[in-house]
Amino acid sequence: MAPNQYHRPETALTKARELIKCDKKAIALEILYDVMKLRRAKQWQKVLEELMMLFVELCVELRKNIHFRKVIYQYKNISAMENTASLEQVIRYYLTLIKNRTEEAQRESKTAVMDIEDLDVLETPESLMLNAVSFEGSQDRSARMILMPWLKFLWDGYRLVLDLLRSSAKLEHLYHEIANDTYEFCIKYGRKAEFRKLSELLRIHTQKVQNQTQTNAPNLVNLNNPETQILHFETRLRQLDCAMELEMYNEAFKAVEDIWGFILMSKKVSSPVLLTNYYSKSAELFLRCGCHLYHAAALHKVMFLYRDHKKNITREELSTLGSRVLCATLAIPLPNSKLNSDKFLLSGEYNMIKQKTLAGLLGLFQVPTRQSLIHDLVRHKVHTMVPSELADLYQVLEADFQPLTLWERSQPALGLIQNTPELNVYISQLHEVIVSKTVLQLSQVYQTIRFEELMKLCPFMDSISLERCVIELIHNLELPIRLNHRLQAIMFDEFTDLGISQCDYGGQLVSQSTHVNAPDKLSRQLTVFAQVMQQITEMLDENQSMPGYRRALVKEYRNNKERFHKELLERRDYIEYRKEEVERIHRERDQYFMDEEARRQAEYEQRLQHEERNLLKEAEERERRKTEDEQARLKRRIARGNYNLLMEHKIGVKMDLTEEQLDQFDADKILEKKALEVKKKRKEAAEKAKALAKKLDYFVRAIRLEEIPLLQAAIEPEARAARELYERSVTELEEHSKAEHARQLKERNRLIRMKPDIQRIVTKLKEARDTRYKTRLSEWEEQCDRVRAQRLAERKAKQEAEEAAEAERRAREEEEARKAAEAIAEIERAKQEKKAKEAALREAARAEEESLQESKKSETIEQNTSERVVEPVHRPPRHTFGFSSGQRDGPTRATVIPDTTDWVRGSQISATRELALCFLPAYFRSKIHDRLLSFLSPMANSRGNRN
Repeated sequence: MAPNQYHRPETALTKARELIKCDKKAIALEILYDVMKLRRAKQWQKVLEELMMLFVELCVELRKNIHFRKVIYQYKNISAMENTASLEQVIRYYLTLIKNRTEEAQRESKTAVMDIEDLDVLETPESLMLNAVSFEGSQDRSARMILMPWLKFLWDGYRLVLDLLRSSAKLEHLYHEIANDTYEFCIKYGRKAEFRKLSELLRIHTQKVQNQTQTNAPNLVNLNNPETQILHFETRLRQLDCAMELEMYNEAFKAVEDIWGFILMSKKVSSPVLLTNYYSKSAELFLRCGCHLYHAAALHKVMFLYRDHKKNITREELSTLGSRVLCATLAIPLPNSKLNSDKFLLSGEYNMIKQKTLAGLLGLFQVPTRQSLIHDLVRHKVHTMVPSELADLYQVLEADFQPLTLWERSQPALGLIQNTPELNVYISQLHEVIVSKTVLQLSQVYQTIRFEELMKLCPFMDSISLERCVIELIHNLELPIRLNHRLQAIMFDEFTDLGISQCDYGGQLVSQSTHVNAPDKLSRQLTVFAQVMQQITEMLDENQSMPGYRRALVKEYRNNKERFHKELLERRDYIEYRKEEVERIHRERDQYFMDEEARRQAEYEQRLQHEERNLLKEAEERERRKTEDEQARLKRRIARGNYNLLMEHKIGVKMDLTEEQLDQFDADKILEKKALEVKKKRKEAAEKAKALAKKLDYFVRAIRLEEIPLLQAAIEPEARAARELYERSVTELEEHSKAEHARQLKERNRLIRMKPDIQRIVTKLKEARDTRYKTRLSEWEEQCDRVRAQRLAERKAKQEAEEAAEAERRAREEEEARKAAEAIAEIERAKQEKKAKEAALREAARAEEESLQESKKSETIEQNTSERVVEPVHRPPRHTFGFSSGQRDGPTRATVIPDTTDWVRGSQISATRELALCFLPAYFRSKIHDRLLSFLSPMANSRGNRN
């Protein structure tokens, strides 16, 4: 932990730099972390930005994302209101450092990114077991050990920053910029799982912004803001591009749904440029997913937006757009009969619910069809804008009936499409449509056609592809067509054109595309019926002779031929009448559809004009109200200022005036009203306080009485609920433990199959390791023998040297011990002499005291100081002591000490002792003598040791 004395930012920054120079980056990081976490100041400073920059470098160097997470939120609170540019700079610097380190790690690993599905789970049980028994290359190991941790660190950094910036309106541009950088990260390193998590994260952020309660907060994101909507729109468009680039089409459809949600959320029509971009990308998505119908519908939207909103659009641009729209519409496959079935489909285009959803994403009120889009082409005259080859292709496929020359007439248009990069994607679908049209038109002319002839009519396909296309056509349209592989022919039944799907499709495909009318259908059915009846008659009359049967048949025909002829003529007239009726009905229906579309378009334009007028009126009304409110606020502000100025010089408390009262401001009335109000408030406050106190007493007592039974009753259900909760939790815990145990058993049974292989590989590895171990062991033992012999020799030499040194040391110690014994003996002699001298001194002192007592008893006190000579046993120099008449046991201040040079003959210890004893009484002299002896004895001992 960092010490507590570095809580000042300047001190902590200096100390951290010093620690970095000493290669103690972890301690420096902890110091900066503690400073930012314990920071009490709420104002931004420049030194905090420098500290954060250094902290960011250390976090990236040590990969401490959690530390950065905790500190960056604290720094956001400090700098969000004062200097958001600093926070933005810190975040950009943090992400830039991580990206640079990740790129360096990628260059060091010298390989592509490993196929790890999720960066949050780098290791799985299967991968760990596989690594234990496999020999991965050095590049794989380097990628796993060097690159993948930095990728995970970068991904965590992106998520952290997006969570940090999601609700800040000032940093909204940075939020979307980092979201786009994260998309680039997913594309660069191929991170599909992270892209899915990122899309879900942005979706959750949008939902939280929509559900926030404080919608008018100044620093919160407001989705009703047009600029915010445009930013989200552009970010989702980038998400759609990345999803298609990563081939994650489910995420792409979710992105389309999010974009359409933002379009519906906006109150006014979005930017035509953004809408055009949205429809273009949606068309690309539908094309990649095989939804050709909605791809064409999206291109219709793009063309109409270009035509209606782009100024100065050229003929070439319209021709290019129209060519693509025409080719996409003609390339739509023929309708499928299984609209409600989704069993064998690669996409959900033909499911009705999904169709409505996809139509809603394009802003369509009803599900489009191939025929409705073709009608839109005709209504908007798109075929007149395109090159003549493409116009001829539309005429060949949708207007003419020439199955034998269909391929030849469409060859120029297909060549143009083949050579145009933008239209080349529709060539395969157009081939299938040509095959479908050819087969349907041939079914109205022939009963049987050889497969070789069909291949000549469709030379752009091989036999297998052509047969597959015909079978899919039969399956999708439910046509009664058979493929006879024995005869290598296609068999058309007489009622091929009455397929179920064609009838369900409203007769459009049959009546307009293949030009088969109702009389032809009826005649073919009658022909089939006659053939079948002829076969039945022959089977029933097997015994009848053929000539007699023929004569009877001829006779019957001659008798009734006039009637049959008349009925046939009437039938033909009836068929012509029905044909005209059907054509009239079709014309009326087409006219009705066109009129209805024109009416809807007129209503839509009228509604738009009405909305524009209403918006203009509302804007004018808002401006007028704003001006009036501003004038009223100014007037009230002046009145309130006058009122405050008046109240500053008057007694009482200011009253809260309403806006109406401010408008009718009168100083005298206000003063009178103010005095009455103050008096009334004082009286009401006194009465209210008295009543409230009385009421409070009764209320508290009633509460106490009422809550006693309630508290007792509340204990029982709580205890019962707690007991039930405990039992339920125990049961859930047991069930969870059993389920976890079963799962672990299942996992064990799944992994135990690898055990024999693992044991076999481990055995081989152990044998190889044992061989290497024995070889190295023998080498090591030889080396040990050599080293042992060398060390034994060195040890022996060292031991001999130590023994010699020990003998020398022992001799030296014996000599020192001898000298010490002599010194001790000398000291003992000195002690004996000292004791004898002390005894003599004590006797002399006692005699001196007795003589002093005798002299005091004398009547005459001598004026002169008597001198007494004390002769010690060891004959020290004579000392003369003079005593005054008032002194009893001590020398006077005027005592003269003779020269002691002559009697310092012994040791310094004896001289010092005698000098001290001469000036003190007997009792003190004995005590000090013992102390001096104990103090000076060690000095004598040490001197003797030195000698």
